[in-house]
Amino acid sequence: MHWTALRRIFRYLGGTKALGLEYRGGYCGGYTDADWGSGEDRRSIAGYVFMINGAAISWASKKQGSVALSSTEAEYMSLTQGIKEALWLGELLSDLGAPRYKTEIRQVQCDNQGAIALTRNPQYHARTKHIDIQYHFVRQHVESGLIQLTYCPTHDMVADIFTKPLPRPQFEKHTLGLGLTQSANHTNNKFRKLNRDTREE
Repeated sequence: MHWTALRRIFRYLGGTKALGLEYRGGYCGGYTDADWGSGEDRRSIAGYVFMINGAAISWASKKQGSVALSSTEAEYMSLTQGIKEALWLGELLSDLGAPRYKTEIRQVQCDNQGAIALTRNPQYHARTKHIDIQYHFVRQHVESGLIQLTYCPTHDMVADIFTKPLPRPQFEKHTLGLGLTQSANHTNNKFRKLNRDTREE
């Protein structure tokens, strides 16, 4: 099973070696997502990605440390990791002399309405009391205005690519959404090779 998985990884790397990130203007901000209870131990896989000028600058995929009891909880826990990254990136961009991106990078999209509602509800519901207190810092930053949290339909959730295997059309859509395109050098090399082969014939 592991050998088969390894071969798939190498096939994927071989088939995508011409892809590269292209920054040409576009969305600035982040996406967070979680695949609830997908692992053998029922711990969810969380993922996030942050974009500047239409391509990814930071991304991660990680199994959550505890079992989530609902998809809302899994998404809420994923938001924690994403928002910590957004806050750090905002400060980094300011230090690098690009403060205009600081606000934009802190616009985070989530495809779970329940998780978004949980961040905006000042009451501590009985059904969420078991969530570790560290995750409630999400609410604090949303309420303070440091983080702008918005809903994103699932079919447009770019971070979905980091949480589970996807059908090819959806995978290719999210690959483009990350800003991955075929590099100009690879295209030019193919064109030169085609010309050379044509001349030799």
